[in-house]
Amino acid sequence: VRNVVSFNIFIRGLLENGKVEETISVWKSLQENECVANSTTYGVLIHGFCKNGYLNRALCLLTEAEDRGDDLDVFAYSSIINGLCNAERVDEAIDMLDRMAKHGCKPNSRVCNTLINGLIRSSKIEDAIQFFNQMVTKDCFPTVVTYNTLIDGVCKAEKFDEAYCLVKEMLEKGWKPDMITYSMLIRGLCHGKKIDMALSLWCEVVEKGLKPDVVMHNIIIRRLWSSGK
Repeated sequence: VRNVVSFNIFIRGLLENGKVEETISVWKSLQENECVANSTTYGVLIHGFCKNGYLNRALCLLTEAEDRGDDLDVFAYSSIINGLCNAERVDEAIDMLDRMAKHGCKPNSRVCNTLINGLIRSSKIEDAIQFFNQMVTKDCFPTVVTYNTLIDGVCKAEKFDEAYCLVKEMLEKGWKPDMITYSMLIRGLCHGKKIDMALSLWCEVVEKGLKPDVVMHNIIIRRLWSSGK
């Protein structure tokens, strides 16, 4: 590998094919030959290690890059945060936001969506709602994906009032609930045995000109059948 640009391309290819040990060997060779890595190198390595399940090695590289003074972008931190959430280390993932800020990197909506999803998967619904409400203080603004992620979580927790409030907030802020939004609400209402509310929402969806998919049809039919209707 003749230069750092070629190296970055080479290791990206290795990591995309799951060849982590080969990547580590090449990385050691680069360091031994005093070829200077750049922030892109660290970003590629961190992302690849996280994707392949080498989270702790990725964390070590993150520390190394920060100590060198490299300006890592949101892509690198996002990979770490996603890896921590997947490993159910959500508290560490949240702490990573402060670490990002310390090193001059602002989180984007994708990072925040990942954290909200991680909190929900860890059954920390109230923490997810609290984090959602604090997003704007971090200059990170919710998207339709953000709302859908949280709506899905609160519906699974049978917090239907919160779910409807989120839909109302979406509309007030100019976001248009999509078929995914309504599917989550209807599924949650059906699972919570709120069949009348689910049917009412179903009619609202049809009136809006949206086309319920096969999955939504099946959910409604199964719940009506089990309810003797």
